[in-house]
Amino acid sequence: MIGMSLSESAAPLRFVPRLGASEWWVGNPASLALVDLHTAPPALVTQRHLLDARQCQLLIAASERIAPRRDANPFWDGRCATLDMMPDSEREARALLQQVRLITQLTIIQKVRPPYVTFGDTTQLVRWDPGQGLTPHADNIEPDGRPNGTPHRAFSAIVYLNDDYGGGETYFPGLGVRLKPEAGGMVAFGSGASHVHGVTPVRDLSRFMIAMWFTFDKSKVDPVQFRAF
Repeated sequence: MIGMSLSESAAPLRFVPRLGASEWWVGNPASLALVDLHTAPPALVTQRHLLDARQCQLLIAASERIAPRRDANPFWDGRCATLDMMPDSEREARALLQQVRLITQLTIIQKVRPPYVTFGDTTQLVRWDPGQGLTPHADNIEPDGRPNGTPHRAFSAIVYLNDDYGGGETYFPGLGVRLKPEAGGMVAFGSGASHVHGVTPVRDLSRFMIAMWFTFDKSKVDPVQFRAF
């Protein structure tokens, strides 16, 4: 992976934006091979045990205490919390999220060697309730080639905080895999068409995770990225 751009990684399917397209992929995620962080393809940057059980539980508890962000998109409304909205009483959780973002950012830089300076964009604590999933998408472009609401994003990353739920697998149809969640583990990938991804519906309990994005655009840096908590 060293020296390889995530956007250049070979994949069984290469998704290309198509004029008039409204979806990237309409297949069955169950048809994709189930892998874990240890056996994931090299087109994904993974790290096991980035957080231990105590740290995961600390962030889950903080997520349940914080009043979530109100969002114009009903899908995300009421279940995301960002660093800038976390009160001083959550100082330990804020500091831990900053560390997670920095470790993830450095891991991407080390393993991918991006051609530009890479900055931290948004970091969120996110809760997924039973029945919630996400259809295949790219984080910086629409299926028809139009930029989406976050065209500046270069890399995306997830840290799983629990794995005691059913479903909730991140899947990459272009890579032919579903990724089995592992509490404390991290996966990072390109934000564009090379890494179209979705989430299978959560079947029971709730799925807690950290979602992070990184960018080459300095104007999009998270204002609290370098704040000491």
